[in-house]
Amino acid sequence: MQSTIFRNEDGDVSLLEDKLISIIGFGNQARAIALNLRDSGLKIIIAPHTEEYLSRAQKDNFQIEEIPKAIKLADFIFILTDDDFIINNFENSIKPSLEEGKTLIFANGYSVAYNKLQLPTTIDVLLLSPKVPGIGIRENFLTNKGFFSFVSVYQDSSQNALKTLLALTKAIGGLKRGAIEVTSEQQTIMKLFSTQTFTYALIQIMMRSILRLVDEGYPPEAIFVELILSGEGGFTVDKMIEVGMIKQMNFHSQTSQYGQMSRGMKFRQVTKKVEIIQRSILQEIKDGTFVNEWEKEDSKIKLNIMRNSIGQSRFSKVEREVRKKLNFEHIDLLTDSKIPSESEIAALKLAEFQQQVKEFYGGI
Repeated sequence: MQSTIFRNEDGDVSLLEDKLISIIGFGNQARAIALNLRDSGLKIIIAPHTEEYLSRAQKDNFQIEEIPKAIKLADFIFILTDDDFIINNFENSIKPSLEEGKTLIFANGYSVAYNKLQLPTTIDVLLLSPKVPGIGIRENFLTNKGFFSFVSVYQDSSQNALKTLLALTKAIGGLKRGAIEVTSEQQTIMKLFSTQTFTYALIQIMMRSILRLVDEGYPPEAIFVELILSGEGGFTVDKMIEVGMIKQMNFHSQTSQYGQMSRGMKFRQVTKKVEIIQRSILQEIKDGTFVNEWEKEDSKIKLNIMRNSIGQSRFSKVEREVRKKLNFEHIDLLTDSKIPSESEIAALKLAEFQQQVKEFYGGI
């Protein structure tokens, strides 16, 4: 399937002059987008949905309004909150102010792809998904490097939605490297697939590699520096981006190249099993099995069981000690991970799940 890729010359920011843009939310991504739009000469209103975000928007000197009013006033509305907030608040706080002719922009297609929202037919609905985190959106805009984006028109009531989409994408810096046209469904499936079959699978391999060396008696601090903390892995990824996944090996010694390729062949049976698992996970994402599972009452409890279990795992303890000895700052990102009570686990019949999690993370 051939892709449509839009470039900087395809967008015309002047189409947005005298228009008002509202941004719902003010997390890292929303803040970066808001600052970029403002620096592109556009008028912005922020509707923060938490006290923390309100304070942050005030410090950045943005005009602030409640969500319904921000939507009422604006021509274009970015919805930049988490999926749960969008789904739970759309009918009461967002939809009533979506008058005919307005444009709604999502950075994540989840709620649209899985038909979680009853969207008015009299508005334009767009996907504008920057493929870098919030800090990258801002830094690459300021350095004029730009970044890749995924874009699409989901609903074109005005018959002018594509021009609006490309103008907005250019205004935030998302056409500089190229904006690839994908559907909301494709963007959502690719995002879920990458996190479920690649990101954590890679972490698992790294954790088990580290513990293998720990068990062999090598110094934990040296192991972490060798495998993670030196930044050599990041250098390799940078070179993959620069010259390609295969050609980056030329930046390593011939000994390293030989070892990587000759010993990599020993993983053939493993990769065959991985492919089977990947096919299963992809199918569950595509047919809605994963979404239905995530939206069940017990999903958040399951998440907290898993987060707490990995936080107490042997690997986590080793890592905390190493980072402390090497003077890395301690940052606790699990403060919202409430430990489920035994009564909750019993009521939701999660005892078997809890035991499976303990056995799995007990191995790391």
